[in-house]
Amino acid sequence: MDELESVKRRVKKLLALSKSPNGNEAASALRKANELMADYKLTAEQFSEYTKAKVKGTKRFIRWRVVLANAVENLYATYHYTDHEGNIVFIGEELDVFMSTEMYKYLVKTIDRMAKQNIRKNAKYKYRQSYRAGIASRLYDRMYELGQQCSWRNPKELKAQKKQIAEFVEKQVAIETSKKKFEKANLLAFSKGNNDANGINLSRQMTGSGTRRIEGW
Repeated sequence: MDELESVKRRVKKLLALSKSPNGNEAASALRKANELMADYKLTAEQFSEYTKAKVKGTKRFIRWRVVLANAVENLYATYHYTDHEGNIVFIGEELDVFMSTEMYKYLVKTIDRMAKQNIRKNAKYKYRQSYRAGIASRLYDRMYELGQQCSWRNPKELKAQKKQIAEFVEKQVAIETSKKKFEKANLLAFSKGNNDANGINLSRQMTGSGTRRIEGW
């Protein structure tokens, strides 16, 4: 264990050196770091400055939940993917990941509650899902606009950070490309959900410890 910890510390130093403005020094450091990681079966993720959090999902493909996860990324510099169990996994800096998961869970609960309240009990599954998809679609637009105004990063920095995390995730995680076709939505239900989404308060996140306010909203 002592040897392994020593190797980890050395790899961290080499990875830091790999960002040196001296091209030769950077390339040499990265090569040595990769060699050590291969020898000791270490992964780049173990040395990442990013964290990740999982939100429980379902194995069944739910279109509106994917749209909602994408919407959340418009506020915080995170990246998400769906694991083999259908869970949504957010990756990024610790605070961004925390905010993303809390906002996502809050909005999922809100959409489910609205569907229960605003859709008749005997409505078909497709109608209910179309209503939820309409809400998620409108929230995507609203949160994109808010991301430009309310993120603690300016738009350029937000975009750059998201791209950096996406590149990291795509190198470290085997992401399956969904080949599932989107079911055609019920336009009436979608439109109703799209309109009802305007009444959702995005200034609050509901968590297990009570209500949290997002500063600046």
